[in-house]
Amino acid sequence: MRTRRRFIVFLVAYAILLTWIAFIIRQYYLTLFIPPINPGILGYYTVIIGWTLVAGTIMGIIFSWLLAHGRKDDIATLKCVGWSNHDIRQLVLGEVVYITIAAVVAIGILGILATGIYASVAIMLSFDPLGNPVIFIPDALRLILINPFFMLIAFGAIMLVQLPGILILLWRTLRISPMRALTRPE
Repeated sequence: MRTRRRFIVFLVAYAILLTWIAFIIRQYYLTLFIPPINPGILGYYTVIIGWTLVAGTIMGIIFSWLLAHGRKDDIATLKCVGWSNHDIRQLVLGEVVYITIAAVVAIGILGILATGIYASVAIMLSFDPLGNPVIFIPDALRLILINPFFMLIAFGAIMLVQLPGILILLWRTLRISPMRALTRPE
């Protein structure tokens, strides 16, 4: 049960982080090609992207620490039954990549649903009750739409900022002794 809770919490956290990074990268991209009103806006988005990537690094380290701490007995048991460090490394990396990909898929599904909602609301609001066309596009709904191109860039950025956490995770999990599985927990 604890593993499921950890998975859901970090899935939601990664989904929020991916969406935020994709949104900020989109805004940064738009300021490159559309002259900004404020000349310092490009620096503003650069700072926000930097701090967001730092937050992603910290989140990756916390997730890796929790994963290594919570799976010590499981990894020791796997080592006792003959798993090599290479097999354990693949297992751990697979879990980290799986959660990140699951967050991308969850955001993709929510993006498709948001696009459908956006289209239906835009169609409903584009006609008055008598059926006359009215030009109206709700700007609030545009904020939740994420371009898949920017989502892929955000996915790559998240995978890069997870490297310190992944290295810590591998270091901690590969140091676990098989004897841990044979001793009584204290």
